[in-house]
Amino acid sequence: MALIPLNCRNCAAPLQVPEDLKHVTCMHCGTQLAVVHEGGAAYTEKLDQLAERTEKIEDKVDQLHRQQQIASLDREWELAQQGFLVKGKDGHTSIPSAGGAIFSCLAGIGFCILATTIGLNASEGMSGPGPGPQVIFPAFGALAAVVGIGTGFWQFVRADQYQQAKRRYESRRRKLLSED
Repeated sequence: MALIPLNCRNCAAPLQVPEDLKHVTCMHCGTQLAVVHEGGAAYTEKLDQLAERTEKIEDKVDQLHRQQQIASLDREWELAQQGFLVKGKDGHTSIPSAGGAIFSCLAGIGFCILATTIGLNASEGMSGPGPGPQVIFPAFGALAAVVGIGTGFWQFVRADQYQQAKRRYESRRRKLLSED
């Protein structure tokens, strides 16, 4: 077995170490050393320094992993948000809200009242075959109320689903950030 000449990294004392040895203790100062082979050269390194560097590397890897998880979570949330968006008449998209849902319901009910009032006022003094304005306008108004209330209910459910998903996302993100 061939011996290689090395020096202690702590006290610089000369050491003769078998070339296949990975760890050695200096007989002069008692320092535990790692025998490092790089290419054709060999040297010693204190094990405590290796442990410190390893811990620093592990910390950096953990930090990078956490940052990657946060970035991935953010991308998932951006995609999930797209599924909740509500399209307006002009093609503009927005996040569903309870206020928008209430507005839709009230608009439908208001149109129902308006159509019924127009139908009742238009029917005075009118007679003839078939359903008159007194039937058509209130029926149209009732249809508008059903559509408005249905749309409002749908928007309210979507707004609630969006808020729940947002709370889950924010909770998961806070948890990842607090692991620092």
